[in-house]
Amino acid sequence: MIVKERNVKTVFLLGAGATRGAVKHVIVNRKRVKPPLNSDFFKIAETYAKAKGKDSVDAGRLARLKRVFKDEIPVKGLPTMEEAFSLLYIAKDFPEIYRKGPGKKPAPGNRKEIEDFLYLTFDILALLGRHADDETGYDRLARKLGSDDTIISLNYDTLLDSSLAQRGWSPKNGYRLGGGKRKVEWEPDQTDNKTPLAGVSLLKLHGSINWFVRGSYAGLSKVFSSKPVLVSSPRRNEIKGRIRQIVPPIYGKIFEHGHWRKLWTNAFQELCEAELFVMIGCSLIDTDFHLRALISRVAKHRKESGQPFKRAILVADTRTRRKWQRALKGCCRTTAGFPRFETFLKKELKA
Repeated sequence: MIVKERNVKTVFLLGAGATRGAVKHVIVNRKRVKPPLNSDFFKIAETYAKAKGKDSVDAGRLARLKRVFKDEIPVKGLPTMEEAFSLLYIAKDFPEIYRKGPGKKPAPGNRKEIEDFLYLTFDILALLGRHADDETGYDRLARKLGSDDTIISLNYDTLLDSSLAQRGWSPKNGYRLGGGKRKVEWEPDQTDNKTPLAGVSLLKLHGSINWFVRGSYAGLSKVFSSKPVLVSSPRRNEIKGRIRQIVPPIYGKIFEHGHWRKLWTNAFQELCEAELFVMIGCSLIDTDFHLRALISRVAKHRKESGQPFKRAILVADTRTRRKWQRALKGCCRTTAGFPRFETFLKKELKA
């Protein structure tokens, strides 16, 4: 990151709050659709469905999901994004218990509402990319990145990817995916090996809506056990015979393929080597066991090696910043905090 005209090797860790801070909302049919967070996914989905129309496919998907959480897997109010998918993922294997009403029960392992949930998520994220303002917070951040920077993202959307690509970043190199570059069919017009962003790595530890594996959503395990066979430009439409490779918001995430191990190992190495650590909008929820274990291991390594971060910048609400301060205790020389992405951009980066 460019700090006082000096290139400081930085690792960014971005959660859903980063996209919420970079794009406050987009307007569709006079409705303001925001990037969803774990806690307010169904509220955002409700606004999105209204924007699409009461007779739309999306409104039908949302109605089925709400019916499930009222009648078949009853919960108080509406669940969080992670709670919802975890409940659906468990219920799919027990149709005798979690399927209400007459008629033949579906075979274990398949549930229509899982597709509804995923398609709603994909459509909302794709919509944000198509309707975002000319300049987003990610555009402003991209202008301040240095050639050695690494961005670790837990987000599925491609808003940041597009901001980087507009400034010379190449998806063929920047994602650090294994298995050759021919699978990456996204070739932005502005790709430039001489730009500082050519060296920036974007490690998407939970996958991306423009990564595809062979399979169908009836066999969702392909997401965990396969490597991407195609990386497209940001798109709304699905690809026949392929599914988007995102690791759904589920309590027990399983990363079976070496493709995932490569990404997580690269993230660990970069976190161990960076001078500066910047966290933006990542709540470090208790059930994200992989991330919590990764941060714990990094903190232990940096303390034992006597190489703490020179500085950590935490961008989130007060409660989340305190949680991160506890997680990073002893492995940072100094820390700074900002309540919002916009404040960080203006006061820290002067962007």
